[in-house]
Amino acid sequence: MLWAHPSLVGLPCAVLLILAPGGSSTWRQPIAAMIGAVSLALLVVSGGSGSRLAAAQSAYIVLATGAFVSFVLLEPAPILRQAFRAIVAAGLGSAVLIQAIWGSEAWGALGWEATRQASITMRTIVEVAPDTFPIYEPMVRFVSLTWPGMLALQTLAGLALAWQLYGRVAALASTESAPPARFRDFYMGDGWVWGIVAWLGVLILPVSSFVQVAGTNLGLVASTLYVLRGAAIVVTFAEAFGISALTLVIVGAVAAALAVPLVFVLPGLCTLGITDTWYQYRRRLAEARERQRSNTP
Repeated sequence: MLWAHPSLVGLPCAVLLILAPGGSSTWRQPIAAMIGAVSLALLVVSGGSGSRLAAAQSAYIVLATGAFVSFVLLEPAPILRQAFRAIVAAGLGSAVLIQAIWGSEAWGALGWEATRQASITMRTIVEVAPDTFPIYEPMVRFVSLTWPGMLALQTLAGLALAWQLYGRVAALASTESAPPARFRDFYMGDGWVWGIVAWLGVLILPVSSFVQVAGTNLGLVASTLYVLRGAAIVVTFAEAFGISALTLVIVGAVAAALAVPLVFVLPGLCTLGITDTWYQYRRRLAEARERQRSNTP
């Protein structure tokens, strides 16, 4: 569960290329067939490995693909919203299938398999980099608790990337193409702040294990989204002040390589994203620049 399944990108992209209207099929159909065949093969191989977790993940990817493409074709809406809807629909559908096929005891087995996979992955990392041993046990425990939230984040990233790839490939067969989405425009609904509130409540209040797991996974998804929102704000202001994207990439790479700066960077970006709910930094910047242009003779 630490790594996203490639079919989270390939399968939605292939189905969109086949079903979505617009453009000639000269380029789209062969490319879609190739991407779809590879994605389905990967799903069959992983789902048939004998692991319940892999089988559940394969079923979830198929359901998420169907839900996402259906929402995109039926109702025009921001892709982020469509992806969230697909995640919820696929999650509920997968839960019903798991309960119907394996029963309630399957949830514990799925959690155990996620823990075992995380343990194997971390053991490999520790063998390569022994200095990472202190984070071995916390990381395994974290993955065993948050694998549903991690799968939701992987799905969100996969569907967003599938939409971008679909747009790029479809543009080859069409003279008109929509401009690609810019990261600095990343935005989600302000209601996600309640996910942070729920997470803090789970940390403070005595709650049942089910509520703790649900709140922790909701907090993981919400905090990650706010980190991305904060990073989009940083990119916007950097561009406004003439700081290149390469400089930001270098700073981010250094922060990722050094654990101590990263500990401060991620909470800082998350806090920036949360406070944007009230302060609307990018809107204020745009208004200030507009006033400056208006006052310039």
